[in-house]
Amino acid sequence: MQKIGLGTWPLKDSLCREVVATALELGYRHIDTAQMYANEAAVGQGIADAGLERDALFVVTKIWPSSFEDGTALERARASIAALGVGAVDQLLVHWPNPRLKVAQIIETLQAARDEGLAHSIGVSNFPSALMAEAAALDTIATNQVEFHALLDQRKLLAVANDLGIRLTAYMPIARGKVPEHPVVQEIAAAHSAQPAQVALAWVMAKGVTPICMSTKRANLASNLGACDLALSPDEIARIDALSSPSQRFCERDSDNPDWDN
Repeated sequence: MQKIGLGTWPLKDSLCREVVATALELGYRHIDTAQMYANEAAVGQGIADAGLERDALFVVTKIWPSSFEDGTALERARASIAALGVGAVDQLLVHWPNPRLKVAQIIETLQAARDEGLAHSIGVSNFPSALMAEAAALDTIATNQVEFHALLDQRKLLAVANDLGIRLTAYMPIARGKVPEHPVVQEIAAAHSAQPAQVALAWVMAKGVTPICMSTKRANLASNLGACDLALSPDEIARIDALSSPSQRFCERDSDNPDWDN
């Protein structure tokens, strides 16, 4: 996995294609998409436009949980690979837990996709620590992609992931712009002559977590990538750590939310 990735929700069609190609030109190599985003073909077109060797890329897509329930998950995985046009993806994830299925049923389908050559590795997304540990007991779980930012206390989940040897991927790493607005983050940014969003992303990376971030603006894409070069001090990290109480979660489903750790 890369230190930072490009998220593609909610990009569509030509804009998605353009953003992906621009990001790859700037130096991004980790591209994240999902069946639910309805943009896998556009992501693939953007990758093709960039003209990079396949080995230089790290491509992730996700299968919607209902597909495991109705028996179409493997078929949908094949469709994703065809739409992306890059061969096997580097990671194939289930997008959310499904409370009507055992974790083993989901993992078995992901294993079948990997065995078929559709993915190099498999993983999960939005799994709390108990379900993540259950999945890890069944197979090697490459990542757990979760909401992770300075306003959401994910210490328990991160500790369990580290114990299991699973690297977390952070979506919504700046909490819809709320983290960069915080005075503490702005003060630290000023001390580094950096952008507040860069500080928010650097904090995520300092935790050993890979943030995936999205912008349609070239300047912001470049700025986010620059967060890889920003080193925060232990004191600065501790000050940002303290922002997570009370925890703020921004991504919830209307139903089927798991029993979150926090």
